[in-house]
Formats: sequence, C-alpha cells, structure tokens
Amino acid sequence: MSKQEEIDDDDFSDSSEFSVELEYDLEGLKKSASNVFGKTCISVKKLGEGGFHKVFTLKMEDNKEYIGRIAFPDYPYWKTESEVAVMKYVKEKTSIRVPEVYHYESNKENLVGQEYIIMEKLPGISLSDVWDDYDLNEKKKILLQVIDIQCTLKNQRFSKIGGIFYDNNIKDFIIGQVTEETFFSEKRSELKNIKRGPFDNTFDYIIAAIEKEITYNRKFFNDEKWIPVYEELLSLVPKYFNRNNKDDIFVLTHGDFHFTNILVDGTNITGIIDWECSGSYPLECFCTYPVWITENPFEDLDKKKSEEYRLLQDFWRSEMKIRDPEFIKIMFNIDDFKSVIYHSAFTIYAETGRILDSLENLRKIQS
Repeated sequence: MSKQEEIDDDDFSDSSEFSVELEYDLEGLKKSASNVFGKTCISVKKLGEGGFHKVFTLKMEDNKEYIGRIAFPDYPYWKTESEVAVMKYVKEKTSIRVPEVYHYESNKENLVGQEYIIMEKLPGISLSDVWDDYDLNEKKKILLQVIDIQCTLKNQRFSKIGGIFYDNNIKDFIIGQVTEETFFSEKRSELKNIKRGPFDNTFDYIIAAIEKEITYNRKFFNDEKWIPVYEELLSLVPKYFNRNNKDDIFVLTHGDFHFTNILVDGTNITGIIDWECSGSYPLECFCTYPVWITENPFEDLDKKKSEEYRLLQDFWRSEMKIRDPEFIKIMFNIDDFKSVIYHSAFTIYAETGRILDSLENLRKIQS
C-alpha cells in the first residue's frame, strides 16, 4: 500500500515542495501503536511536517487519537533520546503541559524503519492559526500565560550547557552533548573531532560553535572564503567571554519557542509541543521577547501592525518586569558585542552573507 493510501488525507501530500523524502513504513507505525495500546490502530492520517519530523494522527478502534512523530535522520539517536528526556523532565519537574510519551525508538531497526515517538495528542490548535484573529486584549491574555511558562523554564537551572538526557542506570536526568540544529543540520552531524559538549561554561560553548563552522566549511566547500571570517570572529570571543566566569547561568530552553508550538483552546494555552533541540543553555540567550511579537525584517508592516507590535512588547515587558525583574535586566543589559557574537556563532548559513553583516557590526562596536 502506498504512503498516500495509508495517510488517507488529501490535504497533505509527500509531493509538497516543502516535504522531505523519507523512507518509512506507516503500516509498521499502525502495528506499533496497536501493540502499545493493546487495541487496533485503524488509521494513520498525516497531520503536518516540521523541520525534522513528519507528524501523523493515529486513530484507534475506540476512537481515541494519538500522535506519531517520525524523525528525519539528521542527528541519529541523540535528538530522539533528548526530545523524550526533555518532555519527561518538564512533565515531572514543572506545571507546563507537554505530551505524554507512550513509546519511542531511537534507532531505525524497527517496524517503522525510522526513529519515531508515539505520544499523547494534546487538546487545542496551534496558536499560530488563531493569533491574528485575537483582539489586543485576547493577545495580552495569552502573553500572560507565556510569561508564566518563560518564568517556569528560567527557574530550571543546570550546571552545564547541553542536551538533557535520562540515564536509566542512575534513574535521573543528565546533561550531555548539545542537540541544537546548528550542531547537526546540513551534514554537521557527520563532522568528526568537533566538540559537542556538555560545556562547563559559555566561553567553551561559543568557541566550539565557531570552530565547528570552520571544520564544516573545510569539509564540505571547496571555496574557503568563509573560514577567515569565522577565524576573525573566533579571535574576538576572548575579549568579552571568560572561560573562568563563575557567574554563568544555564536554564531550560525550548529549542523553538514559537507560536507554532503553543497549543490553545480559545485563549487558554493547553500545552507546549516540539521539544527537540531543547536543553540547558545560557540565560543570556534565553531572555528575549516572544519572537512572534517582534518585527520580522522580511515582513512588510503597515502602521497599524507596527503599533500593535509596540503595544504588545510594552505590555509583555511591563508584566515580565513585575513577575521577574532579573529577566528584563538581563535582556536589556547584555553587551552589544556579546549579543552579536551569540548571533554570529549560531548563524548556520554563512553563504547568505549574514555572517559578514554580523562581523561588520562587531568591527563598528570595536572602533
């Protein structure tokens, strides 16, 4: 049976220009779901596709529905293991609602033929689907809940930078290698002899991120024009980052805290999904506006839309200052140089020229 026949959904097709070619067995996913729940899975329907996975709704004979996420093989084993561990951590340690994981496989040797997760289907729809339909007061109601979530995540502190994993031997969570996109996308997972963490300090983390890009460009591009750019960037890091800094703080950070991954019912947040690439990362990187209330430089905004962004940012900032003054202090006191360094170190597409823009900004700050 073909994938499309098994999906049985005309709204989504693997022929989409955004779809990633991936070999998998949906009949195997149905069998796995049937084994997990002791009931027959009667249908598999494609729900959507993310940056690193395909998502399906699994409908059982009792009409209950679950989610099946089939992972792309971008970062074998580590990404799936960390995603499951992060959700387990959030569920056990916080009040944030995340999907319950019922079964997962972190290798391809299984019925599906790819890494996958079978999890709870949380109620609600994506905030991105309804955000523009809200009036200003409804948007503010959502932002108050977002602040609660941001503060909860910020209160989860760790001693190192890296991905979160669960060690079955000690029955506890540990910090391991980073699972960020910038360390595995576009064949970066194939790089050998690069530092992937865990990192004891922000200095080593930033240095590793930049050195990784130098290694990546040497391995995959004949044109080495970006290497001197990264080398210059690397030489500037010690001026503003200190390996012996004892004040580094690392907090639980969602890898893609965007309104596409926030579920709502009306104006109530019902859960946060898509925890792959999450982990323990520097507090300085964490303290930002919710990205969807900031202006996109590639978006043409009318005066009314720009004014709404300003009002929402003012509201979020004033409420966050009441709830967590430290958050706002860190957000607005970060040195311009450090801010550009963070951005530059994790710009994964140097060929777009953005890394040159960042370096030029650093030169201006230096002068």
